[in-house]
Amino acid sequence: MTKKTNIILVCGGSCSGKTTLATALVDAMRVFGSVGIISMDNYYFDLNHMDPVEADNKNFDSPEAINSELLFQHLKDLQAHRKVREQRYDFKSHSVTELDNYIKTTDFIILEGIFALYFEKLRNLAAAKIFIHADADIRLARRVERDISMRHLPVDMVISQYLKDVRPMHDKYIEAYSKYADLILDSNFTSRLENQRKALNFLKEHLT
Repeated sequence: MTKKTNIILVCGGSCSGKTTLATALVDAMRVFGSVGIISMDNYYFDLNHMDPVEADNKNFDSPEAINSELLFQHLKDLQAHRKVREQRYDFKSHSVTELDNYIKTTDFIILEGIFALYFEKLRNLAAAKIFIHADADIRLARRVERDISMRHLPVDMVISQYLKDVRPMHDKYIEAYSKYADLILDSNFTSRLENQRKALNFLKEHLT
């Protein structure tokens, strides 16, 4: 019988450090088996049909913005060793593109995203659930730096979006669901390497 893929959820608020942790774990966990990573960001609904201004003002910090059914089905397919075509979400055009390559079947799949713990179906599918916490002011500082340098957004838009959607949605849909985590890490002042070590030790005891 083919061994079922273990799914690991890495959740946290915007700019909490979840992507950094998940990426580090991909390399660190290879001693246990093959590892893949999926970003929930690539499962936003395609808004290419909408007016660009309307799409820009969409609340991307609500769970309704995520195509959770498609994500769930893709994870189920990967667990059953069925092929899944990789897709990418473009935050500038708000469009989804199916790529030519397929997500590889691996022993472990790390799903990282702000709503990784919100959806009950995903929680039930997971073998391990990690939440990484960062205070609101730290997340805001990191988000301003990221959105200006990487997404080329004006600072007034970044702050307005944070105050209007990101902060209230974080309290309602992200931080509130940290209670479902098996491990909670703090990225305020704890180093990335220390959090990686804690997560790796936990996963070694929990899954191997």
